[in-house]
Amino acid sequence: MTATMHGSPAIGDFDGIDLDMLIRQGFRPVPVSALRALTPEVLGIDLAPSEAAADSAPGSHIEVAVPLPDGPAIRHYSLLAGPAESLRVAVLREHHSRGGSAWLHANLGSCTSLLVRGPRDTFGYSGTGPAYFVAGGIGITPLTAMIAAAAAAGRDWHLLYVGRRQESMAFADALVREYGSDRVTIHITEAAGRPDAVSAAEDWASVRQEPTTVYSCGPMPLMRALEIGFVDHPSISVICEDFDDASEPARSAPHLGGTASAGAPRSDPPTDTAPDTEATGTDEDFIVELGDGSEIDVPAGCTIIDALNNAGVRTLSSCQKGTCGTCETVILDGQADHRDSVLSAEEHMAQETMMICVSRACGRRIALDL
Repeated sequence: MTATMHGSPAIGDFDGIDLDMLIRQGFRPVPVSALRALTPEVLGIDLAPSEAAADSAPGSHIEVAVPLPDGPAIRHYSLLAGPAESLRVAVLREHHSRGGSAWLHANLGSCTSLLVRGPRDTFGYSGTGPAYFVAGGIGITPLTAMIAAAAAAGRDWHLLYVGRRQESMAFADALVREYGSDRVTIHITEAAGRPDAVSAAEDWASVRQEPTTVYSCGPMPLMRALEIGFVDHPSISVICEDFDDASEPARSAPHLGGTASAGAPRSDPPTDTAPDTEATGTDEDFIVELGDGSEIDVPAGCTIIDALNNAGVRTLSSCQKGTCGTCETVILDGQADHRDSVLSAEEHMAQETMMICVSRACGRRIALDL
């Protein structure tokens, strides 16, 4: 029996099997309450009041299911600062992406609701100590909520907001108006070239008397410059959320006195991943047992998701790199060889869920809630 839902092209365009899968994996219809053209290329979306929004941490994101011709596409959008009772995001039209943002820009005018999961926090904002924020382009979105939290708490902070042109920077004017130019630096690369974000952050942090955290989101070169620049710094830590060439967020965990690695899955699992089974990090074949008792062979060199797809078992995925969290799946029995960069070390140890796009089984068998 399949689910049937009406009232929005965003929901009605999914076939029954895909809709069943999305609902089963936690997606829910959320009404679209307002649309705003923030720039010619950035669309602001307000989703109807949600109890979950009020409890979301600064830097949290939601997942949106988009009905593309080859099946559901899952896209991740960071929550903007805004009313606590709503979900507010901004979508950049990505001309070289896989079609999700283009579909939203073209179809949201006729949508009454979207299928949404979340919010979820994997950025890791900490509410203590001085904070230096570095945003590149649409990467400003998660930082708006962090800045609002820092300002409300009286935290010492500064923002470097980098963009190609002033008119393309959706939040520049509003941020300067609200917080002042002493807190917000707008850097236009078309006029001033690329900024030295490392020197700017270091100069700002050098007059502080306690460790500083740099929070950053934006293009890969900007993020990598910060990571490399502070890799051996004793009092500056870097937490990044970067958008790779597939327009999916890759998140990293904080690391004091250096930088956090972002944008790629672990090649080897942590040594404490499995307390009872040694995780070797090798690609040996194993069996996945599904919730109905059926079994899927996963050969060496093949991911769990690919093996499921080859067997006709539908599941959700997005980044295929262990960085976005879309494919998180409950472990019913057995232990995972964790290779993602989403779950914390404690979550790896708990062996409750795994990212099936990159992680494998410790041993010959694992049972998953699929």
